Amino acid sequence: MKKRSNAIILVIACVLGILFLIQVYNLRAMFATTAAKTPPNMNIDMETESSPLERKCSDAVDKLVDLNINFLAIDFDQTMIDIHTGGRWKETVGELMQHLRPVFLQLVPIATQRNIRIAIVTFSPQTNHIREVLEHAFPTIAEIIPIRGNDQTWTYEGNGMKLGKQEHMASAAEELMTKPALGVTDIRKNTTLLIDDDPRNIKKSLKDGTRAVWFNPRDPDRLLHDILRLK
Repeated sequence: MKKRSNAIILVIACVLGILFLIQVYNLRAMFATTAAKTPPNMNIDMETESSPLERKCSDAVDKLVDLNINFLAIDFDQTMIDIHTGGRWKETVGELMQHLRPVFLQLVPIATQRNIRIAIVTFSPQTNHIREVLEHAFPTIAEIIPIRGNDQTWTYEGNGMKLGKQEHMASAAEELMTKPALGVTDIRKNTTLLIDDDPRNIKKSLKDGTRAVWFNPRDPDRLLHDILRLK
């Protein structure tokens, strides 16, 4: 009787083991089918989905390309950053970076990808600080962004207007055009766009025949709307 009971127990154990293996096999098949139906790039697409700001910046750059603009001259204080340093920043570069406006963190690299060259034009003499900010914010393109500030490291010898930011832009454009590898060899007034928070610089630029958009520090997102309205 005892031997018979042991035999029954052994049979039951074997049956349970077989059922367990069948269940494991079915589960593996189910997961394999699910994985096959899932697009392989779904996770990548979710991670790289562009933000609303990025899409707006892309639309603005499309407009610039349509207008044949190949050079963006961007002011620094109160424009690229949300404060005015007065050219006397005494804190760390890391703290200065915290004031970078999100719109430019998106606009600058997107414009560069579309072969629009960037320069920083400023009255600040602290161009070394600005260079460090660019290197941290745009590590792959900072080296191709000229900076023209009141640091006495450059001069403009051309015949163009030297008021406002005009000589800053002209000097930066000259530097860019001496580097054919950058892909821009013909920068003119009508292919240039100045972005500046100082209305006086905007007026001088427009008077000199250079495109310009006034940047409103209190409404930074309006910049993209104003670019789309350019003609």
